Amino acid sequence: MLLSLIAKKSIPVGNVLFKSTVWQAARSFSSSSSSSAGSGSGSGSGSGSSWGSSKTYTTSAQSKNASIPPASPTTTASQNYETALTTFPNYQIAAAFQPKERKPSSNLFKRAKSSAALDSPTGEDNLFVSKLAASGSIAVGVADGVGGWSEAGYDSSAISRELCASIKKTFETKGESNTPRELLDHAFQEVLMSEKVEIGGTTACLGVFTADMKLKVANLGDSWCGLFRDYKLITETNFQTHNFNTPYQLAKIPQHILKQAEMEGRRYIIDSPEMADEYTWNLKKDDIVMFATDGVTDNVIPQDIEIFLRDQIEDRKVELDAVARNFVKEVVKVSKDGNYPSAFAQELSRLTGQKYLGGKEDDVTVLLIKVL
Repeated sequence: MLLSLIAKKSIPVGNVLFKSTVWQAARSFSSSSSSSAGSGSGSGSGSGSSWGSSKTYTTSAQSKNASIPPASPTTTASQNYETALTTFPNYQIAAAFQPKERKPSSNLFKRAKSSAALDSPTGEDNLFVSKLAASGSIAVGVADGVGGWSEAGYDSSAISRELCASIKKTFETKGESNTPRELLDHAFQEVLMSEKVEIGGTTACLGVFTADMKLKVANLGDSWCGLFRDYKLITETNFQTHNFNTPYQLAKIPQHILKQAEMEGRRYIIDSPEMADEYTWNLKKDDIVMFATDGVTDNVIPQDIEIFLRDQIEDRKVELDAVARNFVKEVVKVSKDGNYPSAFAQELSRLTGQKYLGGKEDDVTVLLIKVL
């Protein structure tokens, strides 16, 4: 197992995890978060959820044996998609995101440059929505940059941004000639050669929606894709982690840093696109597909999402772009609630045997796709 010198997130210390805040909503996520999220294997082929009562990870050791409105067109993130709501012949796609609050680092020994994530409209997350291919297919996806690099003075948002841009460009150039995993591999090779990315690591979850109502997905790490039918989660991607809070990740690390780590008896996590899980799902009219970074799945469970989607779409008849914005807004609120039984807190409680409560503040990025 590779040891990570730059962990994506760190396990909190003490009994109080996160800041508290007061929030109100027509439908509260807290109505279901303390209960089970359903049964089912989470294999990507059945109903139910792999999260159980909280977010359940598949570690490498186990696998061996087994809101604010979306950014304006002038922002960096919007280079990878055109509008907050896009309608294609068979699909409607909404994008929404909100970065977590960041403060300049107090590390006196970091390199003398500000963190680009402070200025990014998506923080260390990113997303993309392609143009319609001649075949009638479209590609979408999300990526989550490893935040630890910013503490060393590097741009931790660059790798997720450029990876999304490259996947989008490759799909629009080659269409369906590549599978999602092949798109990811080609894009990552471009990132390794790009001067725009000096160093960094990222997860990725991307999908290709075809004209014949199929969805092909590739996922590496702990970003997520779920398929909802009649407002029930019927299948989803699995989380890939080396251990708790340490997801699989694509990484670009200069040789001199790798050599220094090797001299000190340490290694960085450097996974490959070939390790991404692949899925193919059949779609039906009115299905809802969600792509999300772990700012969502660390905080809310599938039952929360099911209730929210039904309330917004069926009961209130809210337009899809507003649904996505409202969802991001509510996730951000609970992520700041110190008494909220988040998926992250539940899993940490299970692993440590101690009681933890509180949301997990992070960048939150969501793509909602409705089948027309």
